[in-house]
Amino acid sequence: VLDDVGATAAQKQQVAQIAKDAAKELLPLRTQHHAARGRAMELFAQPTIDRAAIEQLRAEELQLGETASKRLANAIADAAEVLTPEQRVKLAAQWKKRHG
Repeated sequence: VLDDVGATAAQKQQVAQIAKDAAKELLPLRTQHHAARGRAMELFAQPTIDRAAIEQLRAEELQLGETASKRLANAIADAAEVLTPEQRVKLAAQWKKRHG
């Protein structure tokens, strides 16, 4: 993708490192989210509904989403700072074309 926008080798290396760092931080959050889904099913299957536990789980999931969203936004901003404005415009057009 970066080849298509004329990124230099240095830019590619920097963006790759930003992506790797973000992925390293986001992967444990994904694992936590999957565990929370399991807890949700456990709570759902209980003979007695524990609304407080469900609310606690909901709040934890919101915080997890907030953490992931902030990390992803920072990675996007970091990668954007590596590229020129022209490269960002080209890349955004490619993303729009691929993902509508």
